[in-house]
Order: sequence, then structure tokens, then C-alpha cells
Amino acid sequence: MDHALTFQKIKEQVELPELLTHFGYNLKKGEDLGKGKWHVFEGDDTLVVFKGRGNDWMYFNSHDDRDKGSVIDWMKNRVNSGRIVGIEQQPGRNVWQTVNDHFRAYLNLPEDQRPKLELPPISETAPGEKFQSIYTKDCRPLENTTYLESRGITKSTIETPQFAGRILNQFHTVQKEGMPAKTFVNTAFPAYHEGRVVGLELKGEGYKGQAPESEFSRSLWLSKLPEGRPAAHMVVAESALDALSYAQMHPGEKALYASTAGVLTQNKIFEMKRLLNEERICTVKAAFDNDTQGHHYDTRLLAGFASEQNPMKVVREHKHLLTVEVTAINPAGVQALTNHLKAYNDQTARQYGQQSGETNTQAVSQTLRDELISSTKLGPHTYQFHVPMNREALGAFNQGMTQSLTFDHKIEIVKSRGKDWNQDLKESQMQQVVKRELGSVQHKPEPPAQEARRRGPKL
Repeated sequence: MDHALTFQKIKEQVELPELLTHFGYNLKKGEDLGKGKWHVFEGDDTLVVFKGRGNDWMYFNSHDDRDKGSVIDWMKNRVNSGRIVGIEQQPGRNVWQTVNDHFRAYLNLPEDQRPKLELPPISETAPGEKFQSIYTKDCRPLENTTYLESRGITKSTIETPQFAGRILNQFHTVQKEGMPAKTFVNTAFPAYHEGRVVGLELKGEGYKGQAPESEFSRSLWLSKLPEGRPAAHMVVAESALDALSYAQMHPGEKALYASTAGVLTQNKIFEMKRLLNEERICTVKAAFDNDTQGHHYDTRLLAGFASEQNPMKVVREHKHLLTVEVTAINPAGVQALTNHLKAYNDQTARQYGQQSGETNTQAVSQTLRDELISSTKLGPHTYQFHVPMNREALGAFNQGMTQSLTFDHKIEIVKSRGKDWNQDLKESQMQQVVKRELGSVQHKPEPPAQEARRRGPKL
């Protein structure tokens, strides 16, 4: 093989379907919807493979809208993620050199070790064609509410004018060889960007996904505005189901409801800001999940809405540590935040000492240090805060920020008691059933330590 292996040569010589097969993906059969347009491969994720302009192989991940592009992008994203055995960063090589190395090794395999696929012909697909086909041909007004009702969403909530036309049914027909065609009815939540539908979040019994070519990196699922606009606030949750659950549990709130479809990006924050300014809404209620990721999203949201008086940014997102940088000419806000975090650290240290019962050896000290929030001063007005990636530390940091720093809009963090608002809704409904069937039941109170862990630090 030619040692001057360029990315253009790789695109010409590597057939993406065969490369995927080599690394353990399987071609999904019976996909009538995409016949002649694309192929679906399943491995550690689900990839839709098609021919783009110029007849190059292209793909996108149906569960992660950041994972898409050419055969080169596929390899680069696997090098970065390390989620496929045999594809990893090479010592002393940067990511692009490593990508080239893996392609060179693949192309140097003997012919009998490289898979050969007999695939039906596939035509070039214009950008957006697959999504528009599904949205216009396979979506209908909401009639089948079985899935929503199974998740505790009542018909009275579904029929609220704010949600009219913002929830659809999507029909998906599968034809397996020798079997009659079977049609599945999913619940579809359209995602909007600047007033235009650019994506579909799909939910069904035992199924969740996205319509091909959905643009979720910059869009939001949105309710309609309440009657007598403007809305008092925007409630933003991780899923449309959680937003509906929150609305059902808080009837009468004059809110615009939004969902990030499980991913909060800077572009989604830009879209929120645009909507808030356009509709003259002053307050955002962050109703993300009550877990580590939900609190992490709170931090991202606060950083995205920070005012010019104390701009901030997330500069590092490690698995165990989040680093946030704040620039503030007036030190009063940063000092108030620092005092708040010191109180959290002192309380965490006391709780650790009580639970461990160990002396303050160097090993114990290091274990404790990993649970504390620390800070460094980079310049006269610039500070970095290093926050452990756990619910309690992130919650304390976010609480301190909302109380100490300034933002372009008022930010309120509202948390469910359980993992998310839909879980709270179903638990509330279960309690109502128990009360109706068995009468008032005296619940045994939680032990103080268990309640403290659930609620997090009280500073």
C-alpha cells in the first residue's frame, strides 16, 4: 500500500459498511423505510450509513447527534471515546496520526481478512431528506396516548392548549422476510430551532431514539406559550416527559415548557436566550434530573447565563472533576461564593470524620480531599473552582453561584425528590391509589442520615 496515505485516499479505498462489519457491527435487516436510501448498522451503538454528496460514505449515530460525518470522523470519534476494542490512542501519536495508523493497519490486512458485503445499491441523499421524509410522511396528530398514559401523564394534561400540536404519533413499519409487515406507533416530540422543526425525539414501550438527521445540538422541544403571554418563566427539563410531569404536578403555572432531549449544549443555551428575550420572559426554572448529570447541567446553564459582571465558563469536564472559571472585577460576589463553599467543605469534612471513625492519616486526608471543592486564583480578577463530579458538591456549588453571582436572567433550580419529575409523578399517583384503597397510612419517617443524603447539604 502507498505509504503516503491521505484522508482522501482513505475515503476512496475504505468502504464504511465493510469497516463497521470488521469492527463488530451487524447490518440490520428489514429496514423498508430506508431501502435504497441508507443502511442501519448495530454494534455498541446504532449507526445510519448513507451516501452523501460526492458519493462519499457518511453516517450518523441515532443516539448521539455529535457522532456523525465521514469514515474519517467515525474513526476519530472511536479513537477519542475508546469504546471499541482495538481502536485507541497510540503512544506518542496525536489523534489524526492515530486515525491514519488504524486505517493503514486495516488496509494492510490480507484480502481474505477484510469483510466483503453484498449490499443493495444506495443513492446519494440530499441533506435533511431522511428527516423530512419521516416528519412529513410518518407523523400524525396525537391520537394514541397509550405510552404517555403509561408514564402517568393524564389526558387532561395532554389536552392542555399549551401542548396542542407539540406531541405527535410517528408510525414505523417493519417488514421482515417471510413475515407480515408490522407497524409500531411511537410518541414523537418535535424539536424546534428558530421556530422550525428540525428533529424528532421518539419514545415507545421499550424504545427511545431520534429520527435520522435530527438536529438536536441546537434545538429544544417546546410547548406553546400560555394564554395571556408573556409567560412568567421558562421551565426546562431533560426530557419532554419530565416537562409534562412537572406541568401536571404544578397546575396553573404560567410557563413556557422546554426540553433539551437529554443533552445540554451551548447552542441550546443560545436558543433559550433567544426565546427568553423574544418573548420577554425573565426567569428560567432549571428542572433537570436530581442526579449527578442533572446537577452538572445546572452548572452549564448557570455558566451560559452568567452576566458580563462575572462571566464564567466550564473549562474542563473530567469524569471526576469539573472546573469552572469566573472573572469578576468586583470581588464581593466571588468572596460570598468562597464563603459558601467553605461552609460546604467544613460540613463534608465533619460528616466524613463521623462516618470513617479514622484518624487523620495522609491516606484518609487524600480521600477526603477528593470530595472537597477547591479554588485557585489565576489573576487579579480570575478564579477557577474545581468541583467533584458528584450530586452533593455540584448542588452546593450551584446553590452558591445562584446566591452570590449575577446572571442575565433570574435562574431558579428546582429539583424532584426522586431521580426525575416523572418518577415523582408516578410515586405521587401510587400514593394516591394506596390512600384511596387502604386509607391514610402513617409512613415511617426516614432516618436523619438517609434524609440528609437524599436532600444534600443544607448550608
